[in-house]
Amino acid sequence: MISIPNLFYSRLEPAVFRCRLHRFAAEVETEAGCEVVHIPNSGRLGELLFPGNRVGLSYEEHPGRLTRYTLVRAGAGAGWAYIDARLPNRILSRFWRELPPLRPYQQAYPEKTWGKSRFDLALQSGGAAGRDGPAAPGRMLTTAWLEAKCVTLVRGRTGLFPDAPTARGRKHLQELIGLTREGKKAFVFFFLQHPGGDCVQANGETDPEFAAAMTEAAQCGVLFYAYRVEPGEEKVILTEVPVITGA
Repeated sequence: MISIPNLFYSRLEPAVFRCRLHRFAAEVETEAGCEVVHIPNSGRLGELLFPGNRVGLSYEEHPGRLTRYTLVRAGAGAGWAYIDARLPNRILSRFWRELPPLRPYQQAYPEKTWGKSRFDLALQSGGAAGRDGPAAPGRMLTTAWLEAKCVTLVRGRTGLFPDAPTARGRKHLQELIGLTREGKKAFVFFFLQHPGGDCVQANGETDPEFAAAMTEAAQCGVLFYAYRVEPGEEKVILTEVPVITGA
């Protein structure tokens, strides 16, 4: 179990979900009345965002925004599921050194491109870093590439990814396979943001192509890890859970 400071959310405003307007906006009922809010997740989320469910809003008003609030969590049984797909990258950008598989690395660079894919994190161990990112291959000992996934769908205590077909996710896995064939390390980190999940696996029913690519990636040496994310008022608890990569 890993405990990190909760630097991501202050006090959340309670609300009741009314309807989804489109992928990134919803209508909710607050104490002050009806409010249109941003949804930071393009997934279906049908098991969490339904009329009458309790939700939590983060106040994020700033110039250029059309909404004052972002809907970051929804009721899931006795607990909360955090639907915010930004949360994995926010955790990684500040606290990647706290995750045991990443401790051997000295530098991390977000949003780096390899081939035709942009990955969430590039990691470097040894060598000298350049101003714009990782040092040239001849100047470093190890380079690793990491993609993070937000998991909010849980069935029977199993977290399933994706909750909708994802061509982008399959492309990322194929690029990671290519990286392993070039002798580089490649990681996929699932962040299970639902309190009812005890493990993570591919959602083969919804996206059989992603499931097949995940099995192939594991066979080719891509490393898969999963952490259940439980934000509290002051701390966020990360608990490692198993990843099932077989078909």
